Amino acid sequence: MIAKEPAVGICVITFRRPKLLIKMLLQIKERTLYENYKIYIIIDHEDDRATLKEIEKSGIADTLPIEKIEMFPSPAECVKATNRSYSIGKEPYFIWLSDDMEVEKGWLQKAMECMQASLNGKGLVTFHDGIQNGRNACAGLISRDYIKAELGGIFYNEAYFHFYADSELYRKSKMKEMIKYCPESIVWHNHWGKKRRNKLVPKDMVYMQSECWRKRDRAVFAERAREGFR
Repeated sequence: MIAKEPAVGICVITFRRPKLLIKMLLQIKERTLYENYKIYIIIDHEDDRATLKEIEKSGIADTLPIEKIEMFPSPAECVKATNRSYSIGKEPYFIWLSDDMEVEKGWLQKAMECMQASLNGKGLVTFHDGIQNGRNACAGLISRDYIKAELGGIFYNEAYFHFYADSELYRKSKMKEMIKYCPESIVWHNHWGKKRRNKLVPKDMVYMQSECWRKRDRAVFAERAREGFR
């Protein structure tokens, strides 16, 4: 009897980009070869009714294993919304993505193969995203056992509002030698204002509205780095 693949929760954080969200979900449907997964959608926040309408209009929920769609009652900012994606499901592995990403064929299968072969099923795997390519953890595949046993139950540290929580997760995982970059797992990041595959993606208002937190979060990161992220 062939053992069933470990379950993976794919968590997508979105806000006011409904068409990009549907595009991503369709790609997940068409390009995910790994079979044992569920999808969780986190909408930040309830003012974003357009996203709910677009999901309903598309009919995507009838063709994908969408386990839950959840809306925050007020703006939560990126870190809290991402942490909700960690706590909402119970699968032994979960992936966190944002609505400005595009997956390529076999992305999840390759990431899980890397997790088992290189990290013995426990740690953090980062994707080939066209920008950071393993040098940060703005998205990834992570094992819940690793978070509980090695990170004290903390996924994204809520000392940050929007920026640098991914950098802290990356740095701590690097220090523990429990991170692996998987170049075969391709999840393009159309990061606003950054070059991706030689293409400059214009900044949009959703991204710009969070810029006010960058300086503050950078200072928090610098201080925590001096303390060894204790």
